[in-house]
Amino acid sequence: MRVKLGAEAPLINRKSDRYWVPIVAKTIDLLDCFGSDKEFLTLEEVVQRTGIAHTTAYRILHTLTSRDYLRQVGRKYRLNRLRSRLKIGFANLSKQIALAVEIQRSLERAANDSGIDLLTWDNDRNAQKSIENAEAIVASKVDVAIEFQLFEQVAPVIAEIFSKAGIPLISIVNPHHGTFYFGVDNYRAGYSAGLALAEYAMKEWKTRPESLLLLESPKAGRTVQSRLVGVVRGIEERLGPLGERVIHHIDGGGDAVTSKAAVENFLRRRPETKILIAGINDESAIGAVEAAKVVGKSKKFAVVGHGGSDEILAAMAVPGSPCLGTVSFRAELYGPGLVEFVVPVLQGRSANPIHYVAHEFVGKSSRVFAGE
Repeated sequence: MRVKLGAEAPLINRKSDRYWVPIVAKTIDLLDCFGSDKEFLTLEEVVQRTGIAHTTAYRILHTLTSRDYLRQVGRKYRLNRLRSRLKIGFANLSKQIALAVEIQRSLERAANDSGIDLLTWDNDRNAQKSIENAEAIVASKVDVAIEFQLFEQVAPVIAEIFSKAGIPLISIVNPHHGTFYFGVDNYRAGYSAGLALAEYAMKEWKTRPESLLLLESPKAGRTVQSRLVGVVRGIEERLGPLGERVIHHIDGGGDAVTSKAAVENFLRRRPETKILIAGINDESAIGAVEAAKVVGKSKKFAVVGHGGSDEILAAMAVPGSPCLGTVSFRAELYGPGLVEFVVPVLQGRSANPIHYVAHEFVGKSSRVFAGE
């Protein structure tokens, strides 16, 4: 049975302490009657727990809500978590992936500038570790969690872990069903890359490609795979339908080593000489560039990636490189954007669960295909 907090204050304070401020004491009693920042109470429940008069309790509730110490939803009130120092848990894709590293740096800077506590975990591109990290984040009692992980099959498991704990979850880059999403529109990003590849073929080859290699990563799931759907759409919008014989789906594993081996194997078996290659990320595109160096001396290539990492920009800058460019996911925008995004999420007033970050194609030519 809960004891009325108003009765707990020593009577000597109220009667003999000349500095005692009754209304301040009642306000503190009212705030203390909330068991946690997740508990909702009605005016009647506040009165019952504190012993404060109905009219006085209402006035205090109204004042605290006006000053953002409380949040009101209908006839119920709860503590406003944003009045305390926010704690964000961030499970990042991998310390070995350039885009993930750059996003984390951006988020660390923004959190530090905003006075937010940021706790970080490394998913290490591992499905089981991603689940374990989600459980660890929940145990750390964060206010909100941010998830960057690769595997579609564990996304609902992770979402459920946070849902049961009552912790809002924001997925980035790779959307998770049932969560808030912050990142690029994957299809539109791929479409930008497809336009760049088509324009290169028209300008440099004056003809259509003999082959289009799509370096996929099936384990990443359908939404991420939509980047390559966008690539095909962008190319065919400019060059017309390519046909099944031209388009080749290759599992590059989403990493440079696997992609390099897969592209090498394709090039050794095929006679085509004009080849467009789109990697689902920068790592797979870099693998394709390395493969072209080994077995592609008699062939013509144009390779694009997705992410905008420093590594692919360096590969693009090498004279004679087949790397045409990459779709930049603008990693520097994630930190400030996420910090701004968590506020309405925590307040429960986010009108749109999806926030698309602007992307742009960065290539050797001056032509830029941008979008959101």
